Amino acid sequence: MSEIEVSKIKNLKNNIKLNLKSDGYIKKPVLYVKSRKELSCSFRMLPNQLSDRKVTFLIPAMKLSPTNLYYDIYLEFIDKDGESRQERVRTKSKLQRRLVNLLNLKHQLVRHEDKSYLITGYFAVGGYLAFQVRETDQYDSLKYRMKELLACVLVPFVYSYYKDSKLIYEKFSNYARDNSFYYFAYVQNNMQDNKLFYVITKDSPDIENLKPYLKNTVYFMSVKHLMLIMVAKYFIASESKGHAYAWRHNQSIARYCLNRKPFVFLQHGVLGLKQVDKTFFANNRLNHANLFITSSKIEKKIVLNFLGYQEQNVAITGLARWDNFKKLPKEKKMFVMPTWRVNLELLSDGEFLKSEFYRSYYSLLHSNKIKHLLYENGYTLHFMLHPKFVRFEKYFVSDDKNIKVVRQSDIPIDFELKTSKLVITDYSSIMWDALYYGCPALLFQFDQAEYLQTQGSYLDFHSDLKEIIVKDPQTLLNKIATFMQNQETIDLSSLQHKFFAYSDRSNSKRIGDSISQWENDYQFVPLYKKYLTRFKR
Repeated sequence: MSEIEVSKIKNLKNNIKLNLKSDGYIKKPVLYVKSRKELSCSFRMLPNQLSDRKVTFLIPAMKLSPTNLYYDIYLEFIDKDGESRQERVRTKSKLQRRLVNLLNLKHQLVRHEDKSYLITGYFAVGGYLAFQVRETDQYDSLKYRMKELLACVLVPFVYSYYKDSKLIYEKFSNYARDNSFYYFAYVQNNMQDNKLFYVITKDSPDIENLKPYLKNTVYFMSVKHLMLIMVAKYFIASESKGHAYAWRHNQSIARYCLNRKPFVFLQHGVLGLKQVDKTFFANNRLNHANLFITSSKIEKKIVLNFLGYQEQNVAITGLARWDNFKKLPKEKKMFVMPTWRVNLELLSDGEFLKSEFYRSYYSLLHSNKIKHLLYENGYTLHFMLHPKFVRFEKYFVSDDKNIKVVRQSDIPIDFELKTSKLVITDYSSIMWDALYYGCPALLFQFDQAEYLQTQGSYLDFHSDLKEIIVKDPQTLLNKIATFMQNQETIDLSSLQHKFFAYSDRSNSKRIGDSISQWENDYQFVPLYKKYLTRFKR
């Protein structure tokens, strides 16, 4: 079988020159540039130069659509036996991989509709060639490349002091309000001389929360931040590893180090209602968790059976943010927050307005019955969309004074849950927080069959939580009316006992103990030692 290797990649004006070689005879070669998202944006092209075992292609940069983030490269050809073959293009040279990926040498700018995009050639896991197309941002400037270079220079001088440091962060390193923050605060308040550093953007809306801990606060993309990425022992987060660095900047020395460090995953919510993508699977080389935090035996079983982890990599502790469970005065308020749908993310505005999702929630917000119920019972309704749907927020409005559309950036979800008398969601993990806080909840699953087909759940909706699942709008309105008028609720205590291993405020302590135990058992090998060993071989 012929193997197709990259011999050279070169950026020309408006073109990417790709030289390939084969260890066998190839005939009628065609380059297949395959989009990972929309196959309609994939394309094939003929070579510009050809010999028996070498072939050159000029890939027009503008043909790589900015609506698709990643492209994989294949060569289709006829081999010496006359068989048609398709082989993914790769390199065996570790030096070539590291030079291209670490130094970010193979990129060029293109413009689409007055926006600048960066096309970057890189080698993915296994040495396979791929292209990334992303919109440029402030971190593409020379300023940040110089910062990274300075961080590299400083590493040998600070290594001995910071070698036991750990970095912790939340979504895009822009928040301090979730599990990462509460665990970080616990460590700062209870562990002397710790070297746990919180990464945050300077203009974060949550910067005030970190004022008591400025000594252990690091500003995002500062020289110290980049230096700590290279030196830190491991990372802790309620999001994936990538949130510790400039988003989707995949080729740099800092990113290379980040991808190869151990990772403790605190989780953003509780697994159960929604199957997760492969980002956190145990076999994901870049984002798998070395320690996975869960809240119950049921959730731990999900992580073991569905995500592929081993017993020693999963701990039952509860979520750190639940330690902040302070009872707030209840308002006569109903909080409605549906989660996102994978089948809606890529829709145009016109397509979204025709979706069952939009029509269902629009009808709820504009229902005369809900308006009447709110008015008669002195209630208000707060409606919040998942952040992935923010661009559609403009279509959810109400002229009723008792109905308000709110944003996560303005009001924390935690506050809404603790101050509401009733929570309505669908497949969102906020249901577990509401249950933990003792707040009655209803799951409005009008699209349950479609959801199970496109997204999937780890629970059996026909047996688990069936008493709070509602499938049609009229039944939902009737249940809301019954609740408001009679305060009729389900037995929350039985569900809490079933789905939570602990109901105290010692979750962060258990997380700390679990991390310490994992850290004692884990064989840490600094990156520089790994490569010195390889070099000696």
